[in-house]
Amino acid sequence: MINYIFIFLFYFITIFTGFSSTSSVSNDQVNQASKILSQVKYAYPDKTLFFRGEIRPRRIGFKMIPLNISFSAKLINFEFFKNNKTTEKVDEVIKLSFLDNKNTVKRTFNGETTSLENHQFADQIRGTDITYDDMAMRFLHWPNPILLSVDKAKGGQAWKIRCVNPSKRETYSIVDVWVSHRSGTLVKMNAYNSDKKIIKSFEVDSIQQIKGDWFVETMIVRTFPTKSKGKITSSFLKLESKK
Repeated sequence: MINYIFIFLFYFITIFTGFSSTSSVSNDQVNQASKILSQVKYAYPDKTLFFRGEIRPRRIGFKMIPLNISFSAKLINFEFFKNNKTTEKVDEVIKLSFLDNKNTVKRTFNGETTSLENHQFADQIRGTDITYDDMAMRFLHWPNPILLSVDKAKGGQAWKIRCVNPSKRETYSIVDVWVSHRSGTLVKMNAYNSDKKIIKSFEVDSIQQIKGDWFVETMIVRTFPTKSKGKITSSFLKLESKK
C-alpha cells in the first residue's frame, strides 16, 4: 500500500482530548499534528530495500495476488505480474515518487506509462480493496491536520490525527490516522466520505524493523458499503523482505 517507511519520533507531545468542531481546535493541535506527519512523509531510507508481497482478497473466486515492492530514497515501486503469476512477466508497475515535496504517481501497464488523473485514484488495484489513492496516501499532504488524542492502537499508544480534504471532488473527505509512539509508523486509518460515513479502513497487524527502518509486515484493508444492503469486503496484505 503504500509509504510505510518511518523513523522514531524523538519528541514528547502533550495528550489532547477529542474535538467536536474545528472552531475549538488550537494552533498547538495543528502544529503538533503537522510535525508528526512530516516525520511519516519524509523519512526515507538511504538504501534500496526489496520485498515480496501478497494481497489476499477475502472473497470467493479471488486468488492470492503476488507483487514485488522496492523502497529507496524518495521512490517506491510496486510490480504486478501477468495473470497474477510470478512465473510470468511484470505487466503493471506503480511508481510513487516524493521529489520537491510533491507526491507523484505513475502507472505503467503493458509498456505504456501514464500519470494518474484525479478520477483514477479511486480505482481498485487488481480487483482488491486497495486503491491507487491508498498507495499514494495523498491525505498525508492535506493542509492543517489536527491532533485529536492519544489512543491505544496495535503495539501500544498512538497519536490520533485528523486530516480534512480541502477538495470536494475526491473520494475521501476525512481521514483519521493513528501513528505509533514506539515506531512512528501508521498503524491504523479510517477514511470517511462527504456524508461522514466510514468507507475504508486499514489496520496494521504487525510491523518489522529492517536495517533501522520500520515497515508494515501484515495489514488488513476493509471497504465499507455506501448502501445499507451492501457488505463489508476486505483484503489481507503481507510483506516479506528479500534477503
